[in-house]
Amino acid sequence: MCKFYSAIVMENGDLLHNENLMSHEDIIDFFNINDFGINCDKFVRIEFAPDADVNYPNIEKYYLRVDEDSTPEWFEKYKDYVTERLKDFVSKRIITSNQKILTGGLYVVKDCIIDKLKEANIIYLQGTVQKVLGGGTVQEVWDGGTVQKVMDGGTVNGVKK
Repeated sequence: MCKFYSAIVMENGDLLHNENLMSHEDIIDFFNINDFGINCDKFVRIEFAPDADVNYPNIEKYYLRVDEDSTPEWFEKYKDYVTERLKDFVSKRIITSNQKILTGGLYVVKDCIIDKLKEANIIYLQGTVQKVLGGGTVQEVWDGGTVQKVMDGGTVNGVKK
């Protein structure tokens, strides 16, 4: 299963990702990458995630993991670059201050209040969301996390302790 945050590294060093997608297969489809035949060694599926779900709010616990059985030689020269780019991007998706609205993409939320979540996905919540509106999803609510209202097609999937 793909984890937050999934991406594809191309043989030329391009880093392909989409803030709304967690699945490598969806990213491959989104960027129209040929995943068959002779081009299969032209990209690598990667994930930038912490070692345990409880560490989602701590960017220092994240590491780069290859989600392939083997890695082409060319990948080694891009590891540091890709790690730094993803660290910069993912750290902006970790929300630790109150927000009136979160929209568009995947988020980790800790120790703050989100007034409205719309057309976005919180994969880890240890804070408060006042309203989950249409297209908004909270994947996991952790200890101390609260969702006040779910409206207009919003969803809450699980509670963890």
